[in-house]
Amino acid sequence: MSEHRTILQVKNLKKYFPIKAGFFSKTVGNVKAVEDVSFSLSAGETLGLVGESGCGKSTVGRCIVRGIDPTAGNVLFNTREGTEVDLATMESKTLRGLRKDFQMIFQDPNSSLDPRMTVYDIISEPLLVNGFAGRGSSELDARVIELAEMVHLNISHLKRYPHAFSGGQRQRIGIARALATNPQLVIADESVSALDVSVQAQIINLLKDLQEKLNLGFLFIAHDLSVVQHISDKVAVMYLGLIVETAPTEELFFTPKHPYTEALLSSVPKPDPDDKGEAMVLAGEVPNPAFPPEGCYFHPRCKYATDICKTLRPQLKEISPGHEVACHHAETLLLKGVNQ
Repeated sequence: MSEHRTILQVKNLKKYFPIKAGFFSKTVGNVKAVEDVSFSLSAGETLGLVGESGCGKSTVGRCIVRGIDPTAGNVLFNTREGTEVDLATMESKTLRGLRKDFQMIFQDPNSSLDPRMTVYDIISEPLLVNGFAGRGSSELDARVIELAEMVHLNISHLKRYPHAFSGGQRQRIGIARALATNPQLVIADESVSALDVSVQAQIINLLKDLQEKLNLGFLFIAHDLSVVQHISDKVAVMYLGLIVETAPTEELFFTPKHPYTEALLSSVPKPDPDDKGEAMVLAGEVPNPAFPPEGCYFHPRCKYATDICKTLRPQLKEISPGHEVACHHAETLLLKGVNQ
């Protein structure tokens, strides 16, 4: 059995974007894109990070790989040598040497690939940059061919350009590029949302096979809960920059404990033409992350809210093994899952 050691611990991660105003561009406030996020991820495990558009899930992924710098918090990464380092505070020069161990698969397989580079050049670029092999070497050729075969690309197409491929094939190229340096952690940011449903299934099954083969840790960022249910070992639900619930996948889908999770699950289409159940429609709009409401951020849209919800923000607490919820009434509410 593969080793399941912890490779990533995110602790109290925050990311604020300043609001500028006036002639001198003075900071007058902050958009709190990520307010306080903590979770851990093990090798060979997939954590699904879900929520509405604008909840901060993609910002979390970008902060982890230092595509943008976090405002506060820690991103503790366990290296192959067994040393724990904080990616959030590491100097850029030191960080550059570790980038080969964590990679991203992007949402749009078209814009994420350079149209002026062949498939061979795209896949080989990370190997050249990180000194895995020299340009024109037999080692480089062998590794590129190995990666192409790993993602089921035809090696006779390596000299073609991205425009010659379908969306699913382009995403396979992106996956091969991400795996080129043999990373421990892969962050997939909406990596199948731009693809047709049948192609989504192929890519998801490919990712699962690669994870089992390479013992990868996946942070799978998505808004499509049916996809998340299929690929994830555990799920974290985000709302307005906060994680409001996290649990093993089956438990979260069948016995949700946060009203926002219940609302998300009710919107999942059911493959039963006789099912007359209606999706739960949330009242109001998502609050402005620059001016979040007092108390529980979800209370203006929650039908279960009481006075305490309007004044005191609930903290994540464990209500059963591996199941954490940020809700004052989590232990008393009987919420509907996808099978109810």
